[in-house]
Amino acid sequence: MAKKGNVRWIVGGAVIAAAIVGISFLSLGDNLIYFYTPAEASAKAAELESQTIKVGGMVMPGTVHWQAEQMSLDFTMTDMDGHEIKVHHNGTPPDMFKEGQGVVVEGRLGDAGKSMVSRNLLVKHSEEYKKPGTDHKSMDKVLLEKSLFKGQQSSDRK
Repeated sequence: MAKKGNVRWIVGGAVIAAAIVGISFLSLGDNLIYFYTPAEASAKAAELESQTIKVGGMVMPGTVHWQAEQMSLDFTMTDMDGHEIKVHHNGTPPDMFKEGQGVVVEGRLGDAGKSMVSRNLLVKHSEEYKKPGTDHKSMDKVLLEKSLFKGQQSSDRK
């Protein structure tokens, strides 16, 4: 009698655990946003046009068109291997957005993978901190010299 009760608890627990795992995977699948290169996105354009995806590449120099009044940004993203996607974004670009910079665009493909409407822009940047150089052209050095805390540092050392 005691063995039947234990088996029921084990089977019941397994069914509940399987249901929780199944529901988690189903809801997770709807919220996943996959990352592609411009070449991959163009190749899979037909199946990706109805999905929100992320595409990462470089902002092609000479293609950025910013209209401040309309808050409209257009540029071309490339993988530097000849694959290009024209991107349209409504809203202000990130502060570090510029030509020749790495960018990740989240949005939907259109025009058979040749264009993309962005809902979010992320700028890739170096994670490396560089100490201001000794050359006089360095803006970091100029800003450091004009720092509000410069006077405090010298008085702290006395």
